[in-house]
Amino acid sequence: MIGKIVGINLKPMDLNNKEDLDEYLKALAKLKDENSNTLFIEGYENLSSSTLDYIQEFTEMKIFNGEHTKLSNILTVIRKIYSILKEDVGDKEILVICDEKEMTKRIIKEVAKDFRFIAAIGCEEYNDEIYEYILEETGLSLFYPANIHKILNQYSIIINFTGELEFDISNAKRNAIVFNFSKTNLKDNKNRVHFIEDYGFDLKELGIKKPEWIDSKIPSSLFEALLGSENKSINYLVAGNNYYSIKDYVNSFIKVKGRF
Repeated sequence: MIGKIVGINLKPMDLNNKEDLDEYLKALAKLKDENSNTLFIEGYENLSSSTLDYIQEFTEMKIFNGEHTKLSNILTVIRKIYSILKEDVGDKEILVICDEKEMTKRIIKEVAKDFRFIAAIGCEEYNDEIYEYILEETGLSLFYPANIHKILNQYSIIINFTGELEFDISNAKRNAIVFNFSKTNLKDNKNRVHFIEDYGFDLKELGIKKPEWIDSKIPSSLFEALLGSENKSINYLVAGNNYYSIKDYVNSFIKVKGRF
């Protein structure tokens, strides 16, 4: 048995509201036992950071958001995409957008394993510190673009971990691979909805018997709640709330029409 799965009717509740949140926590306290140390909340992405922090502090349980899984698998996904495209990863330029210092370091250090041309924006207050850290850890020199809106279309890969963009994502090249791991839906005036929001896993391939009321395709947050930081193969990419195999995603959104 992996853990305890329970259902609490949350439809009429707003957990960002103090009264509703307290009611939820009281119900949760009755279910919690000494072995309960992790928590998965469906729809957690709609909760504010302060609400999530409060729930974790009150319950002394960790809420999984899929962050570890998203970051640790990002190169695997990129490699698979370019393998399908039959293109070399090494000569691509990548843009990292993040407004949290330590997360910025983690993302850049990870992608630096494959990429030589890395630009970063969103954490300007710590640019010097991040630059020195990445130089020491990887030997690479970061590029901090001053006018990103003018050169956005030169980046083949964009990784976004920040809520509000200060530029128009419409200016990204049409077949750019865009990871949007923020809580904000990215929209552009070309109505593109193919930004990668999450990874999907198949319960059957994970060796987990599927409960009747849980879909066989699960997001990274639920994957982490069930299996922690285990390394498993990604089955799907989630874009526009739809699940695609990596091959179908590439053929639908990335591959240039007419190229074989």
